[in-house]
Amino acid sequence: MTKANQGSSGLLEVIRGVPPEELQWMALAKADLPDTFSSFELLRESELDNEDMAKHGFQGHTAESLREMGRITGYVREFVVPQGAPTLKDEPAELVMAATVVHLFENEEQVKWWIDEVFVRDFSEHVGHEGENGQRLTGIEQIEIDGFHDYSAALLAVHEVQDNTLASTVIDFRIGCLLGVAYVVAKGDVTLKDLAQDLGQRLERQMVRVALGSA
Repeated sequence: MTKANQGSSGLLEVIRGVPPEELQWMALAKADLPDTFSSFELLRESELDNEDMAKHGFQGHTAESLREMGRITGYVREFVVPQGAPTLKDEPAELVMAATVVHLFENEEQVKWWIDEVFVRDFSEHVGHEGENGQRLTGIEQIEIDGFHDYSAALLAVHEVQDNTLASTVIDFRIGCLLGVAYVVAKGDVTLKDLAQDLGQRLERQMVRVALGSA
């Protein structure tokens, strides 16, 4: 599930100095996505402050509790398959969404704690629950993942929505006090580990490039 490697102290020092306004350049733009998503359209891009994170995340988190966990802010960019079908059920494409998110924390240990105690635990504890968006989390599977600079974890989360099944392959990884998240959503109960890993590694490289450029 997780893997930790000894990181470069020089890179960590650079990451610690990244200002919040740089996060928008780290989340992947359309030109940075794998070719599989070349026809996808931008759905959302925005700052993800603690107030927004509390609204859109699992129930039980507040802006104040997120601040206490060390989270400062984040940035999200989501892409979806062109809306050629009237409903999800009629959509012929298997892949329906790809997204990357970058979160900024106060320190590195808080990022590791988040991966273990928020990312993995929250999904595990919410199996069988229905969210405000009408999606019901029906099951999760922890996925072995490697190829990242430092600490990482991956999950397959299966949801039921409007009599359809959606599967999200989600990767969380740490670079210093930054948390990178990459996820791919598909119709049906399928695992897209290789595609999600490609997306995550592209995000990791982009995060490093921006951090080094802002140093």
